[in-house]
Amino acid sequence: MIKKISALTLALLLCLFAVSCSKQDPDVPEDMQSATAVGEPFMLFVPNSWNPNTVSGISSAYYTSNETVTVTARYYTPADSAMTVDGYLDFCADRYAATLTGFSVTERTPAVLGGKDAAKLFYTFGKDGKQLTCFQITALHNGDFVSLCGYCVTDLYETLAEDFDKIVGAFRLCDKPDANGAEVVDKNTPAGMEIASADQIEYRFFVPTVWVCNAESGMSEAYYPESGKSNVTVTSYLPSVSISVEDYFTQCENQYKTTLPSYERVSRTERTVAERSAYSYTYRTTVDGVSFTVMQTLFAYNGSIYSITYTALSENFETHLQDVEAMLDAFTFR
Repeated sequence: MIKKISALTLALLLCLFAVSCSKQDPDVPEDMQSATAVGEPFMLFVPNSWNPNTVSGISSAYYTSNETVTVTARYYTPADSAMTVDGYLDFCADRYAATLTGFSVTERTPAVLGGKDAAKLFYTFGKDGKQLTCFQITALHNGDFVSLCGYCVTDLYETLAEDFDKIVGAFRLCDKPDANGAEVVDKNTPAGMEIASADQIEYRFFVPTVWVCNAESGMSEAYYPESGKSNVTVTSYLPSVSISVEDYFTQCENQYKTTLPSYERVSRTERTVAERSAYSYTYRTTVDGVSFTVMQTLFAYNGSIYSITYTALSENFETHLQDVEAMLDAFTFR
């Protein structure tokens, strides 16, 4: 008989699930942890009391599953190289005004992000009958606009202001990975693909060679080299209680509705992955005023639940879907 999973147990599982795919760094600030997805030109660190949420493919973390208290980071490569930071913030503010209920700018000031001059936008908007206080800090870094954003129910903002300050202070800028690691293949590698999972892992995750990956990194992940960084990650966990894939996602979805801005389920489809019954759940969320589409494919194997998560800008989602289908078809256990 399937046991119902408690909210507390779910939170612990999600924390383990997210940490398993977060980027590790030998110089993580004291009492903090990384919440950085693959291939980013920055490092996002959050206090240990927060929950990284990189399983979505987006660099992000949340403080509590009961209220909207979230930080995210992303980068944007402008088509116009002459665009300034102030011009980009104007662009973002226009999008917020068009999509957020009751959007209002409360302050706009100079700032510093990752040691570079930046601009900070404070604003409020309404969600589910509550007011949120938010900020966006943006800096120009190697031709990209890098933004760190915070979303918090207004009633909790002052309480968590010190945490937000720590997150901003610990934020780092770095270079984007610009090349694959050594290409890894074996006799079972499909033509035109390479292995993106470590040799000691119980499965083989294959990706097209045009995707960027490094099998030796220990992280089962790959991304497409473009602005917005479409990416696929593989994670797994061994639950301490019995739970079906469908029940697991139902519980996750309840949390996504709180921790992911503008969450919207798009579809649910059945499929087979590695000869196992699987479900692909597709949903949209908005980060920094930009729409992302996520397809999270879940299946059970040997007592663990596996997730293969594809995240892309909504405008690029269909472009790479055939590649992702090939990854799902090729995925296998040893």
